[in-house]
Amino acid sequence: MESAAAVQKIRGGFKAEREFGFALEGRFKGTNLDLSNVDTEGVAMVVTIDDPKRLNVHQLSRVLVGAAKGGVKTAVIHFPKRGLATAVPLFNLFALVDETARLKELRALEAAIRTGA
Repeated sequence: MESAAAVQKIRGGFKAEREFGFALEGRFKGTNLDLSNVDTEGVAMVVTIDDPKRLNVHQLSRVLVGAAKGGVKTAVIHFPKRGLATAVPLFNLFALVDETARLKELRALEAAIRTGA
């Protein structure tokens, strides 16, 4: 079953779309996609990279961090020309984003205390 997810083409040389976790196994039947270490109960982010030479890693990281902030727990990186796909858990990335936001708040508080504001 293929979902009607909106495909978002990004200028970074990849396409990003949302997919239900339970549909991942059926969508990537021809690849050796291992879903044992990721959460497939929610929504996953599927990133399709057609030409790795044109890949903008900065844009890709921004999309993955945004997905992690939005509660997406799994990302699947797919290279269709080579038949490769890998699943990546985004929980660690979400925890890192949360920790970074907390550190930013603490630094602002510390700066306010030092300046006496």
